[in-house]
Amino acid sequence: MTETLPWGTSIAWYLFLAGLAAGAYATSALASFKDFRNTKRLQLIGRIVALVVLAVGLVLLMFDASAGMKNPGRFFYLVSNPTSVMSWGVVILAIFGVIIIVTLIIMLLKKAVPVWLDAIGLLLAFCTAGYTGVLIGVVKTYPFWNTALLPVLFVVSAFSAGMAAVFLGSAFFARKEVEGLGALKRLRLFLPIAETLLIIMLLLVTASANPAAAESVHRLIAGDLALPFWLGLVVIGLAFPFLLELVTIRVKAGSTGAAAIDVAGGAGVLVGGFLLRYLIIFAAVPLVFVL
Repeated sequence: MTETLPWGTSIAWYLFLAGLAAGAYATSALASFKDFRNTKRLQLIGRIVALVVLAVGLVLLMFDASAGMKNPGRFFYLVSNPTSVMSWGVVILAIFGVIIIVTLIIMLLKKAVPVWLDAIGLLLAFCTAGYTGVLIGVVKTYPFWNTALLPVLFVVSAFSAGMAAVFLGSAFFARKEVEGLGALKRLRLFLPIAETLLIIMLLLVTASANPAAAESVHRLIAGDLALPFWLGLVVIGLAFPFLLELVTIRVKAGSTGAAAIDVAGGAGVLVGGFLLRYLIIFAAVPLVFVL
């Protein structure tokens, strides 16, 4: 089935990295709203992560699909096409990238990022994460992608992955700052739950849509993609980080054990974030039209 797909692994990485950038920036901005002085290094980590992975994602977009490096000029045609959802997405990503760079420069100059600027960045982060779900949803020949739940799922997954990346980096370079985030840190306990519920809803809704969508769901839960779905996404990407978050309740804040849990849990979330997009893309079965 996978040979008929319009996109491949490079697009899965692009969707993941764009969402990761959105989540990393959002984590940094929310931390600044709480207390700039006590989370300065963590905020810097978040913005650096956001800028790096967004840049890598845009490079992948420039060389995606079958044209690849043989025709990178296609990217510039894409940007100039106002009727394309991908064109609007590239515009959003470009503006978002500028905001990340500006706020990063402000922080490197040892100044506080204006609240209004971070608010704009948060809005663009939300749009970026949601756009990654809309992008594949416009391909009508793949009904597994044609649901309003997909952008919502990608937003939750993006913020979970971005937060995991920031906290993973902070475990090495800003350990004490993570422990002072309070409610923002505890949000990590609920994001895997929300993501799991959305995945269940997505599978239930699409399974009853039509035979092609039902076959896509079957491939994930009992077919050729069942192993990466259950072991990679469900166990490593969702259950493992959630259980580790429960363990942190009993671990002393700021300890080596807490840092190790942040690293292990963050790595699991990142694996799950990529596999979510990879599996959704490659599980899709096209509609068959009989003339």
